[in-house]
Amino acid sequence: MHAWLVAGLVLGALFPAWAQASHASDLDRQKAADAAAAFRRGVEAKTHLLQSRKHFSDATDRYIELHERGVRTPALYRSLGNAAVLADRWSEAIWAYQLGLQLDPSDERMREQLAFVRGKVIHSPTGQGRPEADVWPSWLRRPKIEDVDWVFGASYFLTWFTAGCAFFTRRPRFYYLTGALLLITAIYGAALWRQVRQARLDRDMPPVVMATNADFHRGNGPSYPRHPVLPMLPRGLEARQTHRRGNWLQVRLTTGETGWVHVGQVLIVEP
Repeated sequence: MHAWLVAGLVLGALFPAWAQASHASDLDRQKAADAAAAFRRGVEAKTHLLQSRKHFSDATDRYIELHERGVRTPALYRSLGNAAVLADRWSEAIWAYQLGLQLDPSDERMREQLAFVRGKVIHSPTGQGRPEADVWPSWLRRPKIEDVDWVFGASYFLTWFTAGCAFFTRRPRFYYLTGALLLITAIYGAALWRQVRQARLDRDMPPVVMATNADFHRGNGPSYPRHPVLPMLPRGLEARQTHRRGNWLQVRLTTGETGWVHVGQVLIVEP
């Protein structure tokens, strides 16, 4: 916990610096400053657990207000996630880190914090709903979709240019260069296709996080029986929304189970 306090204090202090940017309104700047002040009060009261959590919870609420006002930056969600963890509101922390990583997938620090908070979720002994393993190499930077799009476009243009040079000059070096650029174009084209597909999935079937322990029904209402294998979804469990009917969401777990939960019991990861 001490490491979280130190990291949270530093990262929490960064957000007001963002709020000084020219595009931030006076009200956003004030709310960001109030949130950071509440966070610092939580750090100062760290020897008194209940009082400290109260301040961190206050900071969490203030950061959520900024989200509701339309502020969308990785720094906001990092600060919100840190405050929520220290307030023992780790469902909101998972939700915040997920939003932050949608904006900046290369933020490995935030990804580590998400992994830490996921460890607090009490899954069933048989493992239903556990997050899928992350197979991306830790040493390799995760590019944004804009970065992949730019490299793909540039390599595509250069491939045709060098192919033209090879055709007219018949020089071997242009043939080799064209082959290398063609390989780069193919790799980044596949990466772009994958990221566009993932972005479409996140839009059409957004991730959701259980805000509380939620009854997992077979239909869209409490009169339907609960799921025979997993009658209750634990707080913090992540799933995907597949359908909505009134105030009920149909969700699918990572392990394939499908059922319905009330919309008031989930946090939807929507930009």
